Amino acid sequence: MVRMIREVIGLDRVVFIPAAVSPFKRGTIATAEQRLTMLQIALAEEAADWAEVSDFELRRPAPSYSWETACHFIQAFPQEKWSWILGADQWEQIDAWAEPEILRKSLRFLVAGRNHQEILNRRDWHYESISFDHPASSSAIRSDFPAHRDWMTPGVASYCEEQGLYHAADS
Repeated sequence: MVRMIREVIGLDRVVFIPAAVSPFKRGTIATAEQRLTMLQIALAEEAADWAEVSDFELRRPAPSYSWETACHFIQAFPQEKWSWILGADQWEQIDAWAEPEILRKSLRFLVAGRNHQEILNRRDWHYESISFDHPASSSAIRSDFPAHRDWMTPGVASYCEEQGLYHAADS
């Protein structure tokens, strides 16, 4: 999805930032370090030299707040125009995020809708909707690893099996 968005929008680079602990989740199956490793494996296998992984949120006290992360990167790289890639499901609940006004004023949002899903119109927000044909959510992929294995790189699938993540060892 990110490769397609990068090409459609013309992004120079993409920074993946795994959250340590989302304030909206009660726990995750994979640890923050495992999610960081999976991103590193996937980007190496995809030869995505235009992408990098930041451990910024993993080094901070939990929970992770997107507005703090956005402010950090904007201050660290003020010459850049920052965009935030997210799915339509998160876009619909962005008002519930901490400090949505800071996000609204600071970022352009690239909103990926699944299978031509209509994207919620938000007045006074700088956003672009991008249609992405993908039949499953990340939750569905995690809940049925064997059925969605082809959505991962071989190295990430192997890593999940080795680590016993998402019932991958059962596949």
